[in-house]
Amino acid sequence: MKCQNCKKRKATTKWVGEGSVMDLIHGMYENWCGQCCLEAQIEYAEKHKNNLKELKEKLKNLKDGS
Repeated sequence: MKCQNCKKRKATTKWVGEGSVMDLIHGMYENWCGQCCLEAQIEYAEKHKNNLKELKEKLKNLKDGS
């Protein structure tokens, strides 16, 4: 079966993107190759790379306020 994203390589993974296990169980996934999965994961990580700093700051503020 070919990757539903690139349509070039063999599909090896059921990709739900930012979905959940419930999405997977209910068939809301696409069959993707490993390369497309990694490229999507890297794109997501780069897009959200500053979130960890912000989350740690929010946690610090909550702890200081309690």
